[in-house]
Amino acid sequence: MKVEVWTDIMCPYCYIGKIHYEKALQQFEHAGEVELEWKAYQLNPDLPDKGNGYLLSEYFAKNAGYTEEKINSMFEGVNMLAGQAGVVSNLPNAIAANTRDAHRLIKLAAKIGMDTAVLAKLTKAYFEEAKDYSDWDLLTSIGTDSGLKEDEIIRMLKSDDYLYEIKQDMQEAANLGFDTVPTFLMDRRQAIVGSEPVDLFVKVLNKAYGNWKKRTEEENIEEISKGKSCSSDGICEI
Repeated sequence: MKVEVWTDIMCPYCYIGKIHYEKALQQFEHAGEVELEWKAYQLNPDLPDKGNGYLLSEYFAKNAGYTEEKINSMFEGVNMLAGQAGVVSNLPNAIAANTRDAHRLIKLAAKIGMDTAVLAKLTKAYFEEAKDYSDWDLLTSIGTDSGLKEDEIIRMLKSDDYLYEIKQDMQEAANLGFDTVPTFLMDRRQAIVGSEPVDLFVKVLNKAYGNWKKRTEEENIEEISKGKSCSSDGICEI
């Protein structure tokens, strides 16, 4: 059964949603039959790149017009969800930056089956360590730690590799009617949008698997469960 996940590094709910999905997968007895594919989604392609990002709090104030009170309220809500997921949120110090090159690194890592590992390191660098994930030195470090060759990473970063694939992923999301992340699409029939609880992921995985076993030729999404997410304009729910 194929599971496709549209995600962006700068979306805090994507990090938590990924953790919930992975915990659910540990409880899912057919996990060995799941084929996972990460899909790129850029919440704001106009953000600065190459290590020139700026504070996430400034981003929300500038782009969403959030007051300091609203921003702090959002951070507190994410802190609570992070604690429940077993991780520590460092969003008050987090950086908003262009995620294009990070997505390209994930695409490159997929060639050797290390895309999940690279994504995990990137999202941790953002969410827990407040690092600028657009910085090429950081991307190179994460890539080499995951088994990629340094010269291969640098060559990719200096090229246009995977830009088309990123556009394809985003167009596919639009064609399917999704404009928020994270979106977990299971067998193209069941979807979870946002950082829903682990037990819901387990429930939907089981339902999707059952339908997959007896599926018809239909390609319609039957059910969407929606939790906290970030929209296509780069604004995250409070």
